[in-house]
Amino acid sequence: MNLRINKFLSLCGIASRRAADQLIAEARVKVNGETVLTPGLQVTDTDIVEVDGHAAHPAKETAVIAFHKPPGCVCTQSDPQGRRTVYDYLPSGFRGFKYIGRLDLQSRGLLLFTNNGELAHRLTHPSYEIPRTYFVWTHRPLTQKERRALLEGIEIEPGITAHATQVFSHPDFTEMVLTEGKNREIRKMMDFFEIRVRDLKRVAFAGVLLGNLPAGEYRELSRAEIKPLQKTVEL
Repeated sequence: MNLRINKFLSLCGIASRRAADQLIAEARVKVNGETVLTPGLQVTDTDIVEVDGHAAHPAKETAVIAFHKPPGCVCTQSDPQGRRTVYDYLPSGFRGFKYIGRLDLQSRGLLLFTNNGELAHRLTHPSYEIPRTYFVWTHRPLTQKERRALLEGIEIEPGITAHATQVFSHPDFTEMVLTEGKNREIRKMMDFFEIRVRDLKRVAFAGVLLGNLPAGEYRELSRAEIKPLQKTVEL
């Protein structure tokens, strides 16, 4: 093995490559006892890599879990406000896993976790256009003109445009497919039309379905489910 230090850290599940560069800039990474100052440094199997004094080891095998996030918990390791986090629902063995594509406080549904930092990074990077499917309950139905505008793209913030790739109307809710994960993207899109979101649920991510997984529960993905995820992002 001969890898750039940032890719090595991503394979360890510690951080994405960009976040690893930030760790290096903050002088938190050491190789063989020496603080790393160069993001392009190459490491091998014989090097001892540490982050904040803890040894970093690549995961032997990529693991992914699907979790049904309930509303009212936050996507973070710890919350300064003392709110329950998604990790509070998971066994301690998954504390080192990274979530893939956060859901805001009141949103619910499918949330993926992995021990492969590079997989997490690529599955959330806009360039890979990973589909995410949501069911959205609103205080009134969308009009045909509004659905068309969602497909064409609307400005949710100055200079920031969001759009859906597919929009389907159901009797009680709207189904939307997006390929980016901007912060509170759907809620801001609905705000544009002065539509209040009553409930928001993600039901699929990158081909993985929430199915009938109960809220607050998780399941481990099989190798047959993980391989397509890796292939999609060229890993």
